[in-house]
Amino acid sequence: MERFVKKFWTEEDGNTTIDWMVLTAGLVLLGAAVMASVGTTSQELADDTSGVIHALEPNTGV
Repeated sequence: MERFVKKFWTEEDGNTTIDWMVLTAGLVLLGAAVMASVGTTSQELADDTSGVIHALEPNTGV
């Protein structure tokens, strides 16, 4: 059993895959946090802008 544990801790196959998985998960969580904090405000701004655009009278002239 001791030999198995020692081999498990010293083996380096797959470490790069785990590093990339952790990095990717961190980036996904960072993106979700940014969207959670900015998403509502940007949607309100888009709605306000849309309201202003629809309130403008169309250009009738020259």
